[in-house]
Amino acid sequence: MKKTLLYKLLLVTTLVYFTPNKIFSQTSELLPDIINLPETNIMYPYISLDGNSILFIIKLEDKDILAESKKDIQGNWQKPIYIDVVNDFDSTDFYIESPSYNHNTSELYFALRHDHKDSIFNIYKSRKVDNKWTKPTKLPSPINSTQNESDPCISPDGKTFYFVRDYKNENLKKVDCKAMYVSHLIDGSWSNPAKLPEPVNSGCDRFPRIAADGKSLFFTSIRSTSTESADIYYTKLITKNAWITPIIVSNLSTELDEITPSINVSGTTIYYSKPTGKKKNDIWKIYKTQNLGEFKPEKTTIFTGVITDLNTSMPLNAQIKIIDPYSSIILFSTSNNSHTGEYSFILQKGRKYIIDVYKKGYSHHFFEYDNTNSTKKEIEKDIKLYKKVNLILNVFDNEIYEPLEGNISVIDKNTGEKQDIIITKIDKGRYSVTLDIGKYYNIEVEKKYFEKNNFELDLTGVVQFSEFEKDIELQIGKVDYEILLTDNKTGEGIQGTVEITNLTSGEKTVITATTDENGRVVIQLRDGNRYEINVSPNGYSFANTVVDLVNEKRKRKTAMPLTPLTEETKIELNDIIFEFNSADLNESSYIELDRVVKLMTNNPQIKIEISAHTDDVGSQNYNLKLSNKRAASVVEYLIDKNVDNTKLISKGYGKSSPKYFPVETEENRAKNRRVELKILEVQQ
Repeated sequence: MKKTLLYKLLLVTTLVYFTPNKIFSQTSELLPDIINLPETNIMYPYISLDGNSILFIIKLEDKDILAESKKDIQGNWQKPIYIDVVNDFDSTDFYIESPSYNHNTSELYFALRHDHKDSIFNIYKSRKVDNKWTKPTKLPSPINSTQNESDPCISPDGKTFYFVRDYKNENLKKVDCKAMYVSHLIDGSWSNPAKLPEPVNSGCDRFPRIAADGKSLFFTSIRSTSTESADIYYTKLITKNAWITPIIVSNLSTELDEITPSINVSGTTIYYSKPTGKKKNDIWKIYKTQNLGEFKPEKTTIFTGVITDLNTSMPLNAQIKIIDPYSSIILFSTSNNSHTGEYSFILQKGRKYIIDVYKKGYSHHFFEYDNTNSTKKEIEKDIKLYKKVNLILNVFDNEIYEPLEGNISVIDKNTGEKQDIIITKIDKGRYSVTLDIGKYYNIEVEKKYFEKNNFELDLTGVVQFSEFEKDIELQIGKVDYEILLTDNKTGEGIQGTVEITNLTSGEKTVITATTDENGRVVIQLRDGNRYEINVSPNGYSFANTVVDLVNEKRKRKTAMPLTPLTEETKIELNDIIFEFNSADLNESSYIELDRVVKLMTNNPQIKIEISAHTDDVGSQNYNLKLSNKRAASVVEYLIDKNVDNTKLISKGYGKSSPKYFPVETEENRAKNRRVELKILEVQQ
């Protein structure tokens, strides 16, 4: 014979005969026969916080059966399913008491006692994995001890555990009494259980059931020595270890025994068990909010939804942390259904929260919720996590800020192995790289003539953005290049201005180069680039040359002998091009002509002749006229550039003065079609 409070309650009910409608309030409702099986003793109900699942015990003559029923989409209870992993997990006979869920029905707690001498009740736990309950495991010490432990109930945040142990009450000696205990989860372990203080524990107390607010506690108690009738009481945690004096829930109080109360998240409905006949208990509910009155728990908000993979839409088994935004303390943690991806958690009113949803190898999803004044009772929020991020990489020259085509390598920082990752070019110098979350990367960028650059990207921690953008600068290598400026008659060094134009980038840099006594100057040029170097010192002809640093074998110096500006000095102008059989200048001629403009500006003391020459093809008369027109066209350009026209003379020589022989070759004909600058006079 089980000498428990339950047995005493059952013993009382065998002596009572009644008509239920005359005893129970009209606000009480008996659950349908699909749960309250006819001619069967149904006990220990526990309603899930969302109100859609219920646990209970079917008590047969030789066995206790743990069953679970769920509501369909219309809100109707379905045929109970036996939780066989609990009912059959041990070959010996045993009794099951007072099952309960955690906040999202992913955990199941119950008490079990084997049917043999000296056996005691202990508390067990089962978890739902892939939508199936796991084999139960007994909770370790200090929850279970050498005493009877029963009636487990865990708080919505998973940090407080309520249950009962044996207790002798001298005022109720006829009853097998229990007292309610509480244990707290601290650093992953349960603390030594402490008995709930008086006035909570002041009778024979059982079935502590904490509500969604984590403060309101419903329980069953016998407190009268005259009737020894079990009633449902309500108390509330008002501060640490301080509870209000328990109040009897008068709407449920009858001369019969009301036991095992549990309440849904909205606080609108209390489920409980009480007798309905000889040796029979059934599950009842009181469902009208106004009839609960002062016993309603504080308002809460329940979050529900599904956590899925962003790309595949498949359910994910994720972790959820609820965090205090001011202290960053984790208030509680939970997880979702690994099979369906569904989750739920409850937030108390009156404070703000940060919610962190994450899965190893996936992103984190953070969101804030202010529950200080919110009137929402339920919030549905689907969450999508992703296991890859997109890195946008902008590669550019750190001197001229031009985008660069680079070679990008992705290396696993921990293993040093180069990763086989597709790198997509978006635009010049702009790339897209897809990376797995959960790895630590070293990203290297290389380009010929530039110094290699790299950066680290740690995706092993918190990742909450699906795309990153990173600028990476490359420093080009520099080459010391020597220029030698000398007077081509005396060999002496010349001090002048060196104008350097980068033909690769179009960048123009003017450097005033002070030569040494030998006319030597060293400048730094960008490796791998092509340059045009122009010099135009006062009193000397201008000169230019192209430096090609792409050719690594090319010498890193150039000599530029300059001709003094004296009478009869001739300077052949390069790249002066006319349209075919025309005196119209091609735009490509302007660069060289602008050098002439600069020469005249820097040396106003000289007077020059612009002479034009043709090849040997055609008559002398035709070529003379054409060359005169071409020389005049050049002078006109110079005058348009504000060169003093009194310093300019144009003259055509036709084919009479060839310079390159033999004149009939195509190469020399091209050279003989030339324009020259001749100094006529140098004024003192």
